[in-house]
Amino acid sequence: PWMRALATLHVSATPDDLPCREQEFESVLGKVEGLLEEGEGGCIYISGVPGTGKTATVHAVVRTLHARAQASEIPPFTFLEVNGLKLTGAREAYAELWRVVSGEEKRVSPGEALRRLVGYFERSGKRGPEAGCFVVLMDELDQLITTKQDVVYNFFNWPTLPSSRLVVLAVANTMDLPERVMAGKVRSRLGMERINFAPYTRDQLKEIVLSRLRGGILQAEELMHPDAVQIAAMRVAGVSGDARRILDISR
Repeated sequence: PWMRALATLHVSATPDDLPCREQEFESVLGKVEGLLEEGEGGCIYISGVPGTGKTATVHAVVRTLHARAQASEIPPFTFLEVNGLKLTGAREAYAELWRVVSGEEKRVSPGEALRRLVGYFERSGKRGPEAGCFVVLMDELDQLITTKQDVVYNFFNWPTLPSSRLVVLAVANTMDLPERVMAGKVRSRLGMERINFAPYTRDQLKEIVLSRLRGGILQAEELMHPDAVQIAAMRVAGVSGDARRILDISR
């Protein structure tokens, strides 16, 4: 039981559900599902300080959508995750997107990928309804900001083109990043949908820990004293509201 508890409290563990983020989950799910059903593109800007469940919520949404697509409840789609911290440069995002859009494993340069993507999305309105749908998670958007801002602009411009069938979910740590960093033309593309994740409260942090401990042989209270959870939740809520922090402390 103890080893299982340590594993479930690890920040990399994927829980079956996300406590205290039900409203945000339903909001993102409803918006993406609606775009897929309509065969349209769109952009959703998701902000919040680190450790507030943004990326985990998007992953949960995508899992739900994949299940519905497999049940033929919504059109099939291809998912791509682009993490700004894992790219050698912001323009590498072009090569990643082209690999998914084209279905080709052979890698092309970012410049060539951009040229092909421009052609693909400019012709999107001429493609039939059988054309593929793509959902792209742009995680750590803060890391993809360039001096020219061309990468961010293109990724938010393409979904607005007719029948692009490209849905972009942009995840960043700051709510006002568009206003602080991006030029007006880029901000205008982000004005469609915004969802902010507030820091977790003390009670929410406590529930996150207890929900992960439930379901084992021992009761959650036998694995970790309620007072210990309460104290940890109070301290983390007072500093950051970061769920990853309380999971580390609990382990």
